[in-house]
Amino acid sequence: MKAVNSRLPIFPLPVFLLPNGITRLRIFEPRYLKLVKIASTEQGFIILLNAKSSSLTEIKWGSWVDIINFDEGEDGVLEIDVQCKSLVEILSIENEKEQLNFGCVKEKSHWSQKVNHIKLSELSSSLEDVFENNIMLNTLYNEKPTHNASWVVARWLELLPINLAIKNTFINDHSYQDAENFVHAIILND
Repeated sequence: MKAVNSRLPIFPLPVFLLPNGITRLRIFEPRYLKLVKIASTEQGFIILLNAKSSSLTEIKWGSWVDIINFDEGEDGVLEIDVQCKSLVEILSIENEKEQLNFGCVKEKSHWSQKVNHIKLSELSSSLEDVFENNIMLNTLYNEKPTHNASWVVARWLELLPINLAIKNTFINDHSYQDAENFVHAIILND
């Protein structure tokens, strides 16, 4: 693992995002508008998995994201599309007076960054259907490598409406097979 900029801003959100995953965020709080400004001129920011209603213990990892698109919603709120480039281990967190957190982090390898050329035909085709039937999701992803099993399983984990504590169990580098079995059981009702 290599060291990353020790001062990356941290945005606590109930968002589970794995490498190559993309999501749209609506930014309206002044402190997070400042975070976006900092992140857009530096190396991005960290999404720290945070769910007040979840049974998650203290999280020590985050999704390191880049801002790939800025837009304004119909209601005038800033919308940004972010893409996860890596997971990171959070070594320490500092709080600034403007209520922004910055973290010292290092990259964490994850199975979703590996190319797995085994096509999971049923999971891949059902994911393709989800993209085709969801205009916003479909426009977020220019490329959809549904021939890559790791990419397919990672997107399913992000999309499934399951408890974040359960999703958190699949962030270890060796958890791919468990993740594939889990997604397969839910999507294909085995």
